[in-house]
Amino acid sequence: MLEGACFSDLLPSGAPYRPVLIGWRAGSGSWTDIHFDGNTELNIQVTSGDEGRSIRVTAARPGAAAMQIAFPVPASFQAFGGGERFDTLDLRGQTVRYYLENFGLGNGTYLPSPWIATTLGYAVFLADEAPAVLHIAPSFDPNLLRIQVEGDRLDLEIHLGNVPELYGLLIKRIGPPLMPEDHFFSLWKAGDWRFENAKTVADDVKGYAEMGLPLGVKLIDAYWASEVHSFSFDTEKYPDARSMVADLKNKGTDVYLWLCPWVVVGTRSFEHAKAKGYVIADAEGRLITRRPGANPNVVAALIDFSNPEARAWWTDSLRRLLRQGIKGFKADFGEQLPEHAVLKSGETGGRAHNAFVRYYLEATIDAFDGRTPAIISRSGSPRVRAPIWSGDQTSDFCPKTGLPSAIRAVQSAALSGWSFIGSDLGGYFGTPTPQVFARWTQFACFTPLMMLHGLGCREPWDMDEGSAAIYKRFARLHLALLPTFQHYGRLAAQGGPPLLRMMPLAFPETDWRGVNDWDQQFMLGDDLLVAPAAFYGNTRAVYLPAGDWYDVLAGEWVRGPAWRIRDVPLQDIPIFVRAGGSIVLAADAAKREALAVSFVHPEQYGDTTIGLGALPSSAEDGWNIRWVGIAGTKGRARIRGATATGGSRLQAEVEDWFGTDIAWSAVMDGGALEITLTDAP
Repeated sequence: MLEGACFSDLLPSGAPYRPVLIGWRAGSGSWTDIHFDGNTELNIQVTSGDEGRSIRVTAARPGAAAMQIAFPVPASFQAFGGGERFDTLDLRGQTVRYYLENFGLGNGTYLPSPWIATTLGYAVFLADEAPAVLHIAPSFDPNLLRIQVEGDRLDLEIHLGNVPELYGLLIKRIGPPLMPEDHFFSLWKAGDWRFENAKTVADDVKGYAEMGLPLGVKLIDAYWASEVHSFSFDTEKYPDARSMVADLKNKGTDVYLWLCPWVVVGTRSFEHAKAKGYVIADAEGRLITRRPGANPNVVAALIDFSNPEARAWWTDSLRRLLRQGIKGFKADFGEQLPEHAVLKSGETGGRAHNAFVRYYLEATIDAFDGRTPAIISRSGSPRVRAPIWSGDQTSDFCPKTGLPSAIRAVQSAALSGWSFIGSDLGGYFGTPTPQVFARWTQFACFTPLMMLHGLGCREPWDMDEGSAAIYKRFARLHLALLPTFQHYGRLAAQGGPPLLRMMPLAFPETDWRGVNDWDQQFMLGDDLLVAPAAFYGNTRAVYLPAGDWYDVLAGEWVRGPAWRIRDVPLQDIPIFVRAGGSIVLAADAAKREALAVSFVHPEQYGDTTIGLGALPSSAEDGWNIRWVGIAGTKGRARIRGATATGGSRLQAEVEDWFGTDIAWSAVMDGGALEITLTDAP
């Protein structure tokens, strides 16, 4: 039976978002499918919201093990979303699981989302946290988008619009990402957890100082404690941890500590948690233990964060660390809840598998008592959009596990609601070659989180001179991009577009189906197109959408749509800036002084005015723009009343990053620059 006002109006015949099938599966039986229209075997309700831009379909079949619904799809379309994806961003032909996995490679993901946006004018979103599978026109079922959900109830939302509009409706539904404090955008360094101790911490601080770089965050990774979740430093590794943390803080370096959601069998922490009933058991009350992360040397029991007492114990323990000067936490893992577990809340492990990481992260965020939470996590929930990193990639150019997969991961995560993201610079598994390290450094520079981390050497000062120089160059550019990260991050946190934008989101009018490797380039904010080189060899092909673009490496303008194919020296990365675009860079972060570079096409003869208040990340973000550069005019820019800038070191660096065709001026009172473009240099 169908219920709901004006069903035929909400789901009109012929609309691409009108389902054709709905069905259920018995506990051990096969699927039963029926036509969506007019059936009497299910109670189906259809309602609308968001001023007609969203439609909600609910259906129930008491006793069913699973429910499903299917939409007809044409032979050619694109689909995006599904959370963090590593092997492809176009999900047509894929089967996407809404199921947390300790598997951030290929088609697996630590960060699933039950949201799929299509180029057919609609997206689908599952309102519940139950595990689900979304078959998006796979080869065995190419004419349908089929959604299967565990349980006896289906709760599906259909959102209407183009890709940017669908993203906006998603954010309105789940809430915007949680914007971190400024230190998140600084330089991060983690050591190899197998060897980390007070000496390696000191070596990292010394290494950054000798490179002339500020170390913003020192992440002390796994096994810093005397035992997992004693919440006290191992005194053999860290004889005077309090002084170490205080000294780092005095030097401007914040400390993050590694967390995991378990206690190790045989430790006092485990015995305490077991005695208090804080660990997870099965329906008979038998303790459930696992080998987390497939580590053969560790047997552990998961903490039941649905238990208010366990959650309070966890949160209070973290509060004590924060009072001792610890800045924040890396919340690792969260994907391992087994199906036969029974939580204190009464939920089974199968039903709560996706919710478990939410309980874990919420308990961790509670320790900050309403302040901005300083956390990063590997796994996540659409209901908690805290900063993340992309997990454990291989230190190579493997398309589905290495740097190319990390480039896809940050874009897909951002599209699914997690704007504040980065990766393990250099990959996690293995030691990167100089080429891999250089290319990963260049990519990481343009992501919000630039973090050195992995197994093996990640210390630039211990690498060859070329690797160290490339890291220093792009680390300084990353620091200079702070106003840009802040501005577009704040827009994202207020419900606007994500900070990093995949091409179909930034340019929905372009048909991306015939563009090869579009998922290896992305937009940072409105104006900057970033195209990392993520393969062996240096030839790079980049597709530019319609409009005028400044090719920074070539120092010339290009009119899109067009392909740019060129060799990219190891020390460089292809970047392009839209005509009329501006980039605001930090000159002195402590004083909140900045400079702006505006890219003006030389064919724009005559007079033009640049209002400083309209520049990204100007006064609204607390930055005082002291200098402005006009780039790309081939020497034709004349700034009226230009004042000498003194040739600051940062301006020289900006010309190293963005080319020497820049006319500079100090900013006087008045809030605008008047520029004349002559018809000759």
